[in-house]
Amino acid sequence: MYGPIPLIRQNLPISTSAEDAKIKRATLDESFDYVLSLLNEAIPDLPPTIQNSVQELGRITKVIALSFKAEILATQASPLFNGNPDYINFKDKDGRNLFPQAFDAARWQKAADACKAAIDEARSVGIKLHTFLPVGNITNLNDQLRQVLTLQTAVTEKWENNLESIWAMNYGFNYQNYTVPRMTDKSVSSANSNPSSFSVPIATTDLFYTKNGVPINEDLSFDYANRYTTQAGDDANKNYIKLGYETAKMNFNREPRYYANLGFDGGIWFGNGVVDGSNPRFVQGRGPTALAGPKSVGSTNLTGYWPKKLANYLTVYDESFQAENYRMPVIRLASLYLLYAETLNEVSGPSATAYAYIDSVRARAGLPGVVASWQNNSRNPAKPQSKEGLRQIIHQERRIELCFEAQSGWDLRRWKELQDVLSRPLQGWNVYEESPANYYQPRTVLIPVFGQKNYLWPIKTDALIVNNNLTQNPYW
Repeated sequence: MYGPIPLIRQNLPISTSAEDAKIKRATLDESFDYVLSLLNEAIPDLPPTIQNSVQELGRITKVIALSFKAEILATQASPLFNGNPDYINFKDKDGRNLFPQAFDAARWQKAADACKAAIDEARSVGIKLHTFLPVGNITNLNDQLRQVLTLQTAVTEKWENNLESIWAMNYGFNYQNYTVPRMTDKSVSSANSNPSSFSVPIATTDLFYTKNGVPINEDLSFDYANRYTTQAGDDANKNYIKLGYETAKMNFNREPRYYANLGFDGGIWFGNGVVDGSNPRFVQGRGPTALAGPKSVGSTNLTGYWPKKLANYLTVYDESFQAENYRMPVIRLASLYLLYAETLNEVSGPSATAYAYIDSVRARAGLPGVVASWQNNSRNPAKPQSKEGLRQIIHQERRIELCFEAQSGWDLRRWKELQDVLSRPLQGWNVYEESPANYYQPRTVLIPVFGQKNYLWPIKTDALIVNNNLTQNPYW
């Protein structure tokens, strides 16, 4: 968040003078090295697993620390902090350079080694990619819904039952009432306390691949130019879109993660009190009083898309809100796999090992391997075979797989891509319209402001006054 930080390696005695307490900022490399040294000191003595998960789950294990170390080293190797030309002239008040002056390729190798060490430790303690295990009252669960639930519960499954979760928040995710659309008449009565208002911009939905595993603007068979026109739900998509319901063409023939992550007008929503796969609920999001059901008495949200992935399928939004609580993952194995693939590609370009780790995540999502997908379906069939092309693929893969998990913003920041993403207007559907022709017209709901200076947070003016040895971050 801040770049170089003041380091207090030993507690200052109470007799320390005010002047001696005014610690200067360390360099960026000194800051990273200090954090890594503390991890290296702790790792050998950490337990491999937590035996008493009921009382002690959340205490730090060896695999948590190794995974955290991998993320730190990948951050240090990334463009924001590795020879960033924007910060070359950033000096403290003594004229010392606070940022490295040149790119260091060796940092990517250190990050790759750390990722491999974390993955090896994770496997040794039984951590593996999550698959959904249905509870006893679920009926008529078809393969497509089962896969959607596997992808959804990789986040919303209880930590103690989720073999993929390396590290999760100790407290529950308390915002499910913002993520579930109103799908019953009675849900309207609790609208004030359960606003159902978390909204996903269209640009985020565009990230998800087609069913062929490539971006929608690259797929040879996807009608990208007419994606905002409408069509009725068909038999091929009946487990994702209500049969006969008219919705945007861009909602059809997408990858399973699209349907696991997003609630949208016409989209199937398994759960919310109905666990019969032959007759699940669906979302009706059009108009100010839109509702899935016989009466239009509900409401929509700002864009017409909900972050479905953040809602446990057993959570019920009806006359009252009954949440099936879970803990938001901080690090899960799929993230580590993709981070390893990223670091390997940055070290030496595309390789069989990098492909294998990407493909393991894609296979769980029901997609072919990355090379085959692009060769068979893309306008750019050789893209995965170049370092730059595979980099773009991995970045998009991480944004898809980890969508809504509080990760994408940090990735975009370390890649120096956040300014590009947040320099464009955020759009949603024309949600207050009833007819499909009027509803499916993109409208701007927010114009974000993010400049070069926003990559690092400013130091508070009060802190600069109290400690006049501190230097403000660039461009502030």
